Amino acid sequence: MKTTDSLINALIKAQQEINHVVQDGNNPFFKSEYATLKEVIDSVKKPLNDNGIYLQQESYDHVGGACIETMFYGHGGKLTTGKVFIPSSKQDPQGYGSALTYAKRYSLLMACGVATKKEDDDAESAMQRNKPAIKAVSKKVEEDKKYVYAFQKTDGESVNANTVHEYLDILRDNLKDPSNVLHKKAYTNNRDNILVALESTNRGDDNHTKLEKVISLYEDE
Repeated sequence: MKTTDSLINALIKAQQEINHVVQDGNNPFFKSEYATLKEVIDSVKKPLNDNGIYLQQESYDHVGGACIETMFYGHGGKLTTGKVFIPSSKQDPQGYGSALTYAKRYSLLMACGVATKKEDDDAESAMQRNKPAIKAVSKKVEEDKKYVYAFQKTDGESVNANTVHEYLDILRDNLKDPSNVLHKKAYTNNRDNILVALESTNRGDDNHTKLEKVISLYEDE
């Protein structure tokens, strides 16, 4: 048996032992609940270790935010789950730290294939929903400031834009058809980044409206 097959079989056993993660964090400003990084690690680490799997998260240098990759080692093999990039809302240590924690948490949830007991609405704190309208939070990042908006294609290539206008061009090229499986996958992989872009715009302006339209096309599918 190949070493990767042995590791995959061990991961299957570990996943069977991992319970849904409990939301133990609370954001009083948005009145939202979410699973903290500690809770996510506590929920998955023991089942992984008990099945001979070592968990590691590696950070990569990336302009404008944090980039994390979750990796599994064990049974003579190694599996990586792809890089997750989260833009920083502020280009300072606090903003970077927040993006790093966010990236580590979501990369780990995705890698282990687990969900929270209730829908994790920490990402939703970037937008307060009252369907059919999608409302962004009051905190804004002016578009004329230097800011990086990232998009990861389904082939793994990452493309960046410095303005929302440029980012919308990227979305038009890669999210043309909500019924297309690859486009759906691309939206899912980039949903958090798209929400960050929405947060950085002023409600009512043209870019904000266009981003809302993109989101609604895929969220209402």
